[in-house]
Amino acid sequence: MKKLSLLFIALCLFVGFSSSAVFAKAIGVKGGYTMPKDDLKDYDDAWAFGVYFDMGTFLINSLDFRPSVDMFTLENPDTNMAVDVWGIHFDWYWHFLDKGSISPFLGFGPVLNYYDFDDDDTSDEDSDAGVDLFLGLDLKIGGTPLSLMIEGRYKFLDIAARDETAIQANLGVAYNF
Repeated sequence: MKKLSLLFIALCLFVGFSSSAVFAKAIGVKGGYTMPKDDLKDYDDAWAFGVYFDMGTFLINSLDFRPSVDMFTLENPDTNMAVDVWGIHFDWYWHFLDKGSISPFLGFGPVLNYYDFDDDDTSDEDSDAGVDLFLGLDLKIGGTPLSLMIEGRYKFLDIAARDETAIQANLGVAYNF
């Protein structure tokens, strides 16, 4: 139930942003592969998936705001413990060579990470503030409203404990309005 509540809050925030002068320009899905590092190195690599929204430019033409929600599961084979990590991202993409059919970008974004452990005990849930640093490319598919996004992320899952990190590679497809 908490997952649904968290997803509902995230969607309300996205709708709140889109009801002002900012309007969603695209919606996309992404999938990728997460490799835990540092203190999380005992966990297996995991597949990730998510949904993102391109809300358009902010302040300057080359800076885009793209909030998203994603999820991956960390499993420790030694302890048979698993935890679902849900992230609510508020990402800023800077297209440093302007926007064209191929648009490289650098970015960062604060993240609210919500942890749901595999047992049914509600006291085994937690959340942390994190930050992601990323780079990649947006590729427009000529003659269609679709575009591809290729990105690599360095994830600080908890900014208070800087040794809980992961590297993530994503591929996304967006439908542009």
